[in-house]
Amino acid sequence: MARFGRSFALLLLLGISATSLAKRRTSSVSFVPRRQSQGIDTIHHPKSTADIDQVPTPSSLKSLARGGALKIPTPSGDEIKGSIAFLLLDHFFRVGFKAKGINFPSQLGGCCILFASMILANIVKRGFGDAVFSFLTPGALWLTKWIAVFFVPGLAMLPLAPSMGNSLEIFKVLAVVVVGFYYSAATTAYAVLAIRKMQGTAVTTAIPRGSSIDSGGPRRMPYSNLLHNTLAKGLVLSAALSIGATRLGNDFATPLNTVFMLFTAFYGYVWGARLPPAFVKIVHPLVMSTVVTWVATYAASVATGSSFDATLATYKVGSMDLMKAGAGDILLYLLGPSVVSFAISIYSRKQVIADNIITVCTAMIVGSFGGLFGTAAFARLLNIGDGGAAGSVLRKSLLPRNITTPLAIAITNIIGGDIAQACAIVVLTGIYGATFGQSFLNALNISDPVSRGLGMGASAQGLGVATMIKEPEAFPFAASSMVLTAIAATVLVSVPSISDALLKVALGN
Repeated sequence: MARFGRSFALLLLLGISATSLAKRRTSSVSFVPRRQSQGIDTIHHPKSTADIDQVPTPSSLKSLARGGALKIPTPSGDEIKGSIAFLLLDHFFRVGFKAKGINFPSQLGGCCILFASMILANIVKRGFGDAVFSFLTPGALWLTKWIAVFFVPGLAMLPLAPSMGNSLEIFKVLAVVVVGFYYSAATTAYAVLAIRKMQGTAVTTAIPRGSSIDSGGPRRMPYSNLLHNTLAKGLVLSAALSIGATRLGNDFATPLNTVFMLFTAFYGYVWGARLPPAFVKIVHPLVMSTVVTWVATYAASVATGSSFDATLATYKVGSMDLMKAGAGDILLYLLGPSVVSFAISIYSRKQVIADNIITVCTAMIVGSFGGLFGTAAFARLLNIGDGGAAGSVLRKSLLPRNITTPLAIAITNIIGGDIAQACAIVVLTGIYGATFGQSFLNALNISDPVSRGLGMGASAQGLGVATMIKEPEAFPFAASSMVLTAIAATVLVSVPSISDALLKVALGN
């Protein structure tokens, strides 16, 4: 429970720092998605490549930045088929990469391969790639809507991670998260904007501000009462079955507990998104989902006569065996198809991205090289860990803070950091970027969608990218930037001389 207390304190400190910043500026950021007159199952089916480049996703995308309103608690037929397709694609890439001995995250590799395949398909037979795009779009939308929930394990397992030290050390880590995000977002966005101004291609658009939810009118819930109540009933029923099976020593106790904790994660997220807007603007529903997961874990441990740590250890066991897998294993697995699905948003703006290849490459270099070495220098400046062995591991774990989780894990393995710490730091960075990223870009008066998208993707990974959905011109660039920054950073640390130089900057030896 002591480690649980430290983990809760870490989230609390993040919330306090976020609150203080929110009081200093009139942020319009909200985690509450906007209801649209059009349902989320209304999918735009393009008739041509040009049509795709003009309208990449349905208008309902604007309501899916952090969830969306559902008329029924189940996805539509098109969403189910599209999601299953991404699950199969992700599995195919996982197996293929493993069989070929490719030490590169299959999710990101699959994203690139799917994008290239749709391009080639259109070349071989005009319109075929567009047809694949139309078929997969509903599934991509559904996965993107819930992607934040798939990051819950990164925070939920924090109580079992090695200690980050005392309160001062935790404050230093949070400083790296906050300052590091601002550094990466600003340097990338300004670098891209400078090049686009020199090229004469910079575009001035209306900066996204507040919405009707902030206008004092009637509040419109982001998720339907039916979905909320269905998840709540499922949570209560699965909790009773799980606790009963565990106390009786039933063979199905583990899978029942997994179902219980899955309901916990999704219910916690939906409940968190439905809290008062003033609270939701500051505390991401992902944080509330994590807190609900911890509370449910503690309650289950008391009901079954186990310890909190022992019960939490079953949340993620590193296996996808149906009789052994924990909820964390399944949620992290679903993160794979979600990353693969980013190929859809990139494809939707393929021509625009091709026309801006120089700026995209600039964002990739600034986001990867600058992010790694900038973080290393700042961690050393703050003297995180006071030079001890545990402190050295923590500094290494901080380095991939702006890299999406799959490759952050790969980078952490290469440089010798701790995976649990790295995942928690990556998720915290994503939460902070998702909360304040757009308002920060607004404060910098960066309205060019290409600069906004590339800046967000290079600084706040998947969570930050998901918030850009309501900016359809910027979203594909955010997804592209996230993928390319992660790939470039992994390549950089894979080069021994660069890796040695990076560790020398971070550790000073």
